[in-house]
Amino acid sequence: MDDDAFKIKRNDQAVWRVIDGEAVLLIPEEAELYALKGCGSRVWEILEEESSISEIVQRICDEYEVAPQRAREDITGFVHRLAAVKLVEIVPVYKEAVR
Repeated sequence: MDDDAFKIKRNDQAVWRVIDGEAVLLIPEEAELYALKGCGSRVWEILEEESSISEIVQRICDEYEVAPQRAREDITGFVHRLAAVKLVEIVPVYKEAVR
């Protein structure tokens, strides 16, 4: 899968707050509370704007001491877990055809 062909978008219904570096999230209709710590909390903050996996990986590598391949693997898995519980949506990026 091309990491730049998709953007990660937060669920607009998620209510959240960062407390002492931990992101606490709730989706009201799901009545489920989630807590993201450390790098997971930082990824959530980065997703304030829709971002591709590549964009997230670049920012995390700039901020943390982590190898890009390891960051890509961890972040990809993390994003898919967030999508599975409906905290984020993975949306395709549509590019204009070049004439």
